[in-house]
Parts: sequence; C-alpha cells; structure tokens
Amino acid sequence: MKRSFTLLLILCSLLFPIVSTNLLLEPVTPNTVPAFPVETQAQTCRLDLSDELFGGVNEACGRNLDRSRCCPVLAAWLFAAHARSALQLPAPAPTPASSDPDEPMRPDDSQKCVNTLQSALLTKHIKIPQPSPNCDAILCFCGIRLHQISSLSCPAAFNVSSGFRNATPTAAVKNLEKECRNSSYSGCTRCLGALQKLKVKGGSKKTTTERASKMMSKDCQLMGLTWLLARNKTAYIPTVSAVLRAIMYSPHPPHLNKCSPDQENMPLAVDSLQFQRSLSSSSHFSVFPVLPLILCIFLLL
Repeated sequence: MKRSFTLLLILCSLLFPIVSTNLLLEPVTPNTVPAFPVETQAQTCRLDLSDELFGGVNEACGRNLDRSRCCPVLAAWLFAAHARSALQLPAPAPTPASSDPDEPMRPDDSQKCVNTLQSALLTKHIKIPQPSPNCDAILCFCGIRLHQISSLSCPAAFNVSSGFRNATPTAAVKNLEKECRNSSYSGCTRCLGALQKLKVKGGSKKTTTERASKMMSKDCQLMGLTWLLARNKTAYIPTVSAVLRAIMYSPHPPHLNKCSPDQENMPLAVDSLQFQRSLSSSSHFSVFPVLPLILCIFLLL
C-alpha cells in the first residue's frame, strides 16, 4: 500500500512540473511579428507592419469583401503602416517642364506599397478576396491612395519650410488630437467637423479646376489623419477608420459626409492582438490547475 501511494505521489509531482513548464514557456515565445519597416531593393515602399495590422485586416476583409465594412479598416491600417514614410520630407526633385502645376501629383507610392502589403499578407496566409481578375481589392475596389507630404500643397494643415526640410502641423491639425479621440457616432462627427478646417480654400491659380481643388482637399484631410496615426496609432485608429468610412465609403454625396450610427455596428480598426492574448491567457489559466488535479484524485481513489 505504501509503495502504491508513493508511486502515485511521484506521478502527480511529475505531472505538475510538465504542465507548469509548458505554460511558462508559451508566453515567452509568442507567434508575433515585430513592427519593422519592410523594404527590398526592388520595392522602396516602407511599411511598419505588425500583428495588429494582420489581425485587423484578416478580421475585416478575410471572409468577404464588403466596401463599407472592409475598406475603412484596410485603409486605416495601411495609412498607419505608411505614416512614418509619408511624413518624411526628402530632398526636392526638379519638377519636369511638362508637368501640370494644377494637377495633384500622382501617388507613386500606392502600387509599390500595395505589392509590399500583399506579399506580407501572403506570408501570414491572409488572402483578401479579389473582386475580379482585372480589379484588386486595395487600389481598384477600395480606392486607397498613398501620398508623400512633399507631393501635396496643404497650407491649412502643414507649414512646409523652404527646400522641404521641415513640415510643421498647424493648429487645425493639432486640434485633431482632441477632437478625434472617440470612435462613437458623436466622436466621429466631431472629428469629421475638425477635418473640414484642413480643406484647400480655392486654387492658387485661375487655371485650377474645382475637381483638382476637391481632390487636394481630400488628400490633405487624409494626410491630417495620417499625422494623427503617427502620433498615437493605438489611440486614434478606431476613430480614423470610422472617419474614413464617412469620407471615402459613405453612401451620401461627398458634400454630405456622415458617420455611421452606433447601432449599425460597423467594424473599426482596433488592437485585435490584445483581445486574442486575453482569450489565450484566460483559457490557459483555467485549464492548468484542473486537469492534473482531477487525474491525481482519480488515481488516489
């Protein structure tokens, strides 16, 4: 009897260390990807990619492609990943003589950054459905365009020094930090109102068309949101995705942009990684003390 009891105690003592060791080792080596700029020789687009981006894009766009649900979240994460690069001011290149000064500069970052993002998504086994063979989800379906701050003229948003050496946000842009902290309907509406102050007021020349002015105004608003994401991505990305839904994907006319009511329960870009970790940790701690204890009690009986 003593020998059997001793064997059972030894067995229980072996079970507990095995389980506890597994639990201690698992959090130390999580399946995460550190945020770092993705850059290759062939593609010069720099994106700060992270697990939050992969999780957020997969949750909003991985199952089906819905413009009002997927595109705002996808755009918010792509603007956040591109924010650091977008706000840099490289040395100005000479302007070609044939270029039209009134036409907004072509967003040459878009295709390169889309290729970089799609390659990164595939490495994570995340595939965004393609609407058609001739239309991709990011550029064609969602209409996401990426700009450098040096390619825009936004005097109401940024004061750019001579020679493109420094871009200082105006008071209107800094005001976004206060007005865009809440992603609810009321908070989104306040942020949308604050963005109106970043619009381009008229053209600098008589040849400037109304369409070009509207395009530049929208790009300046998006650059203001990009600056906000660079300041604090975690705090502002839910509101940014709600505002992007109103600006870019609203069924209302452009001059009547409205935020989605709270009861529509539209998805926002959030820190999905924290949610996954909380579920994972809670499940581990609930299983740990139960299984070995039940097994030992059963053997003792």
